Amino acid sequence: MTNLAKILSKYIVLLILISLFGVPWFYLVHLLTNGVNHDLYQTLNSIPTYVDYAVRLITILFLIIDFKKYKIKYVALACIAALFFPLLGMIIFALLYLDNRKEKASA
Repeated sequence: MTNLAKILSKYIVLLILISLFGVPWFYLVHLLTNGVNHDLYQTLNSIPTYVDYAVRLITILFLIIDFKKYKIKYVALACIAALFFPLLGMIIFALLYLDNRKEKASA
């Protein structure tokens, strides 16, 4: 099980970092703009959305690399799930990884 935890650690760190980025960013934007410039406020307020999209794409990239590395099928299923919910893509990968290890152990 420690092998699976080591594999999933990069995904967990990525999701923790994105969670820590959101709320402080909104407070910082509120302090910087303080209602003075509405255009600047909208621009700065949209940055977490782009960061979220980038994290989803990075998660998909990590999933593709790990699926190829461990020779697991159904990469499209996990990537589509990770596009909408990155945690769901991680769960699908973990379940397929455990199933793959179980099949290799029984063979």
